[in-house]
Amino acid sequence: MSVRRNAMNILAPILLSVLAGSATGIGGYIVLRFGDISDQKMGLLMGFAGGVMLVVSFVELYAEALTELSPWQVTLAFAIGTIFMMGVDLTLPHIEFGLWEDGVKDRHLFNSGLIIAIGMSVHNLPEGIVVSAGYGHVPELGILVAIMICMHNIPEGIATVSPLIQAGVDKWRAVGLATASGLVEPIGALMGAVVISTFGVDIVGWGLGFAAGVMTYVTIDELIPVAHQYCTLDHKHMVSSGLLIGMLFAMVLGLILHV
Repeated sequence: MSVRRNAMNILAPILLSVLAGSATGIGGYIVLRFGDISDQKMGLLMGFAGGVMLVVSFVELYAEALTELSPWQVTLAFAIGTIFMMGVDLTLPHIEFGLWEDGVKDRHLFNSGLIIAIGMSVHNLPEGIVVSAGYGHVPELGILVAIMICMHNIPEGIATVSPLIQAGVDKWRAVGLATASGLVEPIGALMGAVVISTFGVDIVGWGLGFAAGVMTYVTIDELIPVAHQYCTLDHKHMVSSGLLIGMLFAMVLGLILHV
């Protein structure tokens, strides 16, 4: 029975992260189906994703970590998560691409979309760990976290595919790149699940605090600044509106799932 439970504790976060990671491909398909999304709508979507992530970080992950660890320990785990993501950002490779650049009409747009895809791939590894940490605490929290990551992966998929298509990259290749960057997430989920299975539930509190730090950094360093880049001063209220709607959505969903 314990073997079956351990297998489920590893398999379930991986499946959840597959669903969450595939949302980048959904974002890419939206571009193919409906064309370019206006800057105002992108600002709203990015703001929405930021609101969702902030609520999950503090109302769910950080708060649940406090039930496992002391406030000082949770704060330390949170700090480790933010420092880790900062290190990832500072060490992202700057690569010169070869064959993929053939036929590219706008190299700046091409590099923009490709760098976003690389960044998403790197960030999706710890986001997979986030899903495992949540599921390791209670399955409902893992489900909630996966849904919220899905909500933020959709606009990021749009942000990846749009510049690639505008740069002249084949549309299905662009969607495939976005989807592949999202499907790195199950690798992180597997890593997190194996660590929890190896060290037991005592490590879950640290994982929750770490996860809160990771998601907070992604929100503050990426989602909200990018949302403001999409919206001019005349439309900056779109970002604030999206942020508030996202926060309310996450709170209501948390209540529905009884997390």
